[in-house]
Amino acid sequence: MASIGPQSPEPPPAAGATGAGPVWWRRPPVVAAAAAVLVVAGVATVLAVTGGGGRSKAAGSGSTTTVTTTAAAGEAGSGTGVTGAGPSGGGPSSGSASTGTAPGGGPGGGGPSATGAPPPPAPGPGAVAYASRAFGAPGIFVVSGDGTGAKLLTTAQGEYDTPVWSRDGTRIAFASRRLDNTDVYVVGADGKGEHRLTTDPGEDFDPSWSPDGKRIAFTGHRTSGTHIYVVDAAGGGERRLTDSTDEELGPAWAPDGSRIAYTRNTASGSAIWVVNPDGTGAHALENPPGQNISPVWSPDGTRLAFVSTRAGGTRAHIFVAAADGSGPREVSPDAGDDVSPSWSPDGRRLAYISQRNGDRDVYVVDADGRNDHAVAPNRSEEATPVWSPDDVHVAFVSDRDGIRHIYVVAADGSGLRRLSPTPGPDFDPRYRPTG
Repeated sequence: MASIGPQSPEPPPAAGATGAGPVWWRRPPVVAAAAAVLVVAGVATVLAVTGGGGRSKAAGSGSTTTVTTTAAAGEAGSGTGVTGAGPSGGGPSSGSASTGTAPGGGPGGGGPSATGAPPPPAPGPGAVAYASRAFGAPGIFVVSGDGTGAKLLTTAQGEYDTPVWSRDGTRIAFASRRLDNTDVYVVGADGKGEHRLTTDPGEDFDPSWSPDGKRIAFTGHRTSGTHIYVVDAAGGGERRLTDSTDEELGPAWAPDGSRIAYTRNTASGSAIWVVNPDGTGAHALENPPGQNISPVWSPDGTRLAFVSTRAGGTRAHIFVAAADGSGPREVSPDAGDDVSPSWSPDGRRLAYISQRNGDRDVYVVDADGRNDHAVAPNRSEEATPVWSPDDVHVAFVSDRDGIRHIYVVAADGSGLRRLSPTPGPDFDPRYRPTG
């Protein structure tokens, strides 16, 4: 595993600072989880819904941090991670990465620790998992909430996306592209027991854990189209849940395990649908004109937050509806595009990304639409906000130092600091659940 030291908190930007971030992030993002291409008045707008906002080749961060792994020895290929479009609706990057073979395992596997040292204990409460394309050591990392003790959990060269914790905090599912194929994997939070769950030559991504930790729903982009699948977390038992001719992606498991919400894209728009875990009962919850995407369940399962253009025009905003789709209410009525809703653990607030001021900034709003405010405004690009288990902090991706890293800030805007010490680019932060 890799061990990296903490980073100092970032000072506030100077008055009048206009750093715009690198050109490669200021393009509309391509997302390796659920996303939607909104075509309104002939103009295509790519909205980042979940995931890390675009996967792009970076020239380097300028950081002097050295990443040292204790995985099996052997020189691995560097890989470039060039952006690719993926399937319609935002699949994983189609760029390839060269791979090397290390003793103890080919691509997708790893040998024992070269040092023979035992792995560290599983991370405690407040730990954050994230994906990194750090040159020479890409993979899934876990870092403590104070930015110390970052550990590389994976050993194979490739591209990594969307780490998602099991509810008990002992395992992490993720998508990884190795040998020109993206599959869903699981690894222990201590770095042990990595195993591959999907083997189809198509693209499998968007993992979502069942609350009991026994199954993982995911998006499969295969010869039959893009649909929702489920597989046993231990391996085997894969089955397709949705059977329409439309594109279906971005599964989100209800907190009680009774339903899976997802986005269904049609020629006329996008709608929020739900399906039972056995594949029965698929039906639309939200299907008005326009785009309705990225469903996210409230922690108690009584409400859904989602992104919609129903308010008219070309702008997308955050809405909250009852779990049956009734009573949708707009909670981010501003002049820009709003995406990536994330519920606070107490269900009282939402963090999201807004482009109202020309940049993508993190905002927090009450679930009823009150007290909307920016928490880390900067002339840079932010993505994928997620709440800490104690409802106090929001972690997110930002390129404010020239390349993407994970930052954390209190919901009132105080205490901004960089969390990921890796050279970057880093993306897709997820806090460890409290169990």
